[in-house]
Amino acid sequence: MKTPAYLPRVLFFSACLLFSFAESRAQETPASTVPWAYGAYFGTGWYRIDGDREIYVFRYTPRWEYREASFSEDGTRTIGIEFRFPITAGLDNFSYDDLVGSVDPDNLTSLSVTPGIDITVPITEKWQLRPFAAVGWGGTFSNSQSVLTYWGGVKSRYSSQHGKLDWALLNSVTYVGHTPSEGPSDDFWPIMAALEFDYPLGNLKLGGEQSILNWYGMYTTFENRLENRLDDDSSVQITDQWEFGISIHKEHEPIKIWFMKYERLGLAYRFSTSGDFKGISFVFRGIFDR
Repeated sequence: MKTPAYLPRVLFFSACLLFSFAESRAQETPASTVPWAYGAYFGTGWYRIDGDREIYVFRYTPRWEYREASFSEDGTRTIGIEFRFPITAGLDNFSYDDLVGSVDPDNLTSLSVTPGIDITVPITEKWQLRPFAAVGWGGTFSNSQSVLTYWGGVKSRYSSQHGKLDWALLNSVTYVGHTPSEGPSDDFWPIMAALEFDYPLGNLKLGGEQSILNWYGMYTTFENRLENRLDDDSSVQITDQWEFGISIHKEHEPIKIWFMKYERLGLAYRFSTSGDFKGISFVFRGIFDR
C-alpha cells in the first residue's frame, strides 16, 4: 500500500520542530504541575493538579491506516493496522481572547513526538481487541530536559444495538512510562472501563447527513499511582480518574472544518475521586479510536 503523500512532510516537520526545540535557549518558565511527558497520552485539553498551576495541552495526530479491520459472515477476519504520529505541545497559558498569542513559540513549555501503532483484531462481529504501542521523544523549554516517553497495552470493545440506540462496553489495560535525561524513570498502569452510547438526533443534519449524539462515562484506576510534582517540591498522587463526555458526529463521514477533518466534536470533563485532579478535554474521536 502506498504511503500517503502528507506523511513525509509530517515526519520532516516533526523532526524540524524537535531539532529547533533542542537547540533553543532555556526560558524562565516554572515547572509544570502536570507531568508534561504524559501530555501525548492524555490528549488535547486543560488540566490542573491540587488547585496549583494549570497546563494546556494541544495534540495533533496524523494517522495512516495501512489496512482496515473487518469480519465477514463466514468468519473470515482481516486484521487492521494503523500508524499514528502524535505531535504534542504543552502551553504555559491559553486565552480565548488571544488565540494567536496562545500558540506563540514563547508560550511553549514542552514539545514531543510519539509515533505508535494500533493493531485491530476482530474476534466476532461485535467484539474487537486492539493491541497498541508507542514510543517517542520530547523536551521542555524551562530546563532543556529531554525525555523518552512510551506506552503499550490492549483495548477491548463489545458493541450492540437496542432500537435506535447503539452502545458499547470498553475496557483497556495500559502501561505508561517515561525516562528523563536527568532523574529517575516513572510509570503507571491505567486500567479503564467505560460505556459509550450513540443516538440519532431526529431530522438534524450535518452536511446533508444524519447527525449522531454520542455520550459516555468512563472510570480509570491508576495502578502504581500517577505522581505529580508541585512547585514547592511536594507531590500529589492521583489514584483514579472519572471522565464524562458528550459529542456530535455524522453517521458515515467525518466533520469537515476548512481543511481539517474530525470524527466527532465535543467536550469531556475529567476529575479524580480525591478532587486533586481536574481537566477539560476535547473529544475528537471515540474512546476505542483515541
